[in-house]
Amino acid sequence: MLETLVWVLPRPRHYNMYKGGFPLHFETKLINLYEEKYGIINVLQPFGGKAEYGIINDIKIEVAPDIVSDAHNLPFPCNYFDFVLFDPPYSKEEAKKLYNTDYIKLTKCIQESVRVLKSGGFIALYHRLWLPRPKNTKYDLRILVHPGQWHEARTCHVFKKTTEVLL
Repeated sequence: MLETLVWVLPRPRHYNMYKGGFPLHFETKLINLYEEKYGIINVLQPFGGKAEYGIINDIKIEVAPDIVSDAHNLPFPCNYFDFVLFDPPYSKEEAKKLYNTDYIKLTKCIQESVRVLKSGGFIALYHRLWLPRPKNTKYDLRILVHPGQWHEARTCHVFKKTTEVLL
């Protein structure tokens, strides 16, 4: 049976609000949970925006990410990260409206994120939809995130990578 948690979290503070950003405390709770359980250290956020943890990758230079690159082709070696926190734009309309970008090829970006993940590492798919389990992973945890009244709930499914990707 898949363990399921429910987190009711406030919206980000107004001075720190980034359109499409996580609810307040989400990143801290998730990363701390996996650091305590598994000693996770090396975290990647392929759609980092104004994220707080790990290596922040984003295609938009104006958000000042650690790495500016497209999540379809991450500039990292295979089997490198312990944890990937994957929070893409949710639709073609939102990609254009919130980020002024084209919509992504979701499956390709997920495959690329799994490629850079170590065997035994974890990928958290944060979305308003329940996304399919990525290839070469198994379910680890489901978190239902409620960011307050008048806001859509989100799901965060965490998967454990089961095999190494070889080139």
